[in-house]
Amino acid sequence: MTPERKNKVIEAALTTLAIIFGSVAFALSVVAGQTPSINWPLLIAGIISTAITLVVAAVEKVRANKLRAATEQLARDSEARYELLVSGLTPSAKHVAAIAGLTAASAPLETQRGRLDQSVAVSASGVAPGSRGMFYRYDQATAVFTLAAEWPGGARQQFGPNDPGHFPMKRAAEDGFVFEADDRPSPFKQPAAPGPPQEHAVVIVPVRVGTLAIGVLAVDSDRSSWPTGVTAYSNRDIRQLLLLADLLTAGLTP
Repeated sequence: MTPERKNKVIEAALTTLAIIFGSVAFALSVVAGQTPSINWPLLIAGIISTAITLVVAAVEKVRANKLRAATEQLARDSEARYELLVSGLTPSAKHVAAIAGLTAASAPLETQRGRLDQSVAVSASGVAPGSRGMFYRYDQATAVFTLAAEWPGGARQQFGPNDPGHFPMKRAAEDGFVFEADDRPSPFKQPAAPGPPQEHAVVIVPVRVGTLAIGVLAVDSDRSSWPTGVTAYSNRDIRQLLLLADLLTAGLTP
């Protein structure tokens, strides 16, 4: 018998016992109340039936608490194992170089890097439903961000020092900050037709090698396909983006 089947049988048996002994206790109390004098056998039988009903209820409560505790522990263990798995999947620069060599050994280095850019952008778009992943390269001489890869399309191609969204991108690239917002329009969205601005969820993470700013990896979403009540990217989503940024850094490092 499987554990699920065994649990259902026990639950059905306890429910049946509670109904039977509860009904018996009620019936005996009614009959005992109709007699002119105290009917001790009926009274004692009613007390015993009531006690059995309470015991059955207590047993069911204990079982429910144990099941809930086991479920919560399983959820915690699963989350911990997931975090270990994700952390273990972070490749080193050596591994990334090996992968690039296997997939595009005869291609120029810039072509290999371009394929990695696009792969990371696609992976970033998968951290949450309806997201767009973007990688912008940073030119420290001009402080301009240029779109290198995106999935799906539609992102702004370039950000200059005076463009909206440039400041958090620069702080992320140069200082290593992570920016997250969910109460304003996405700066990465191309200008749309006149109308009320639509709020988006946005995250920007740095792509850096030591103190060298390479660019930023970003995601945005209008949240139309998100579960009700969820308005921002979770901490787990942001950690996944940071892992992807590390992967990108390893592949782009000379």
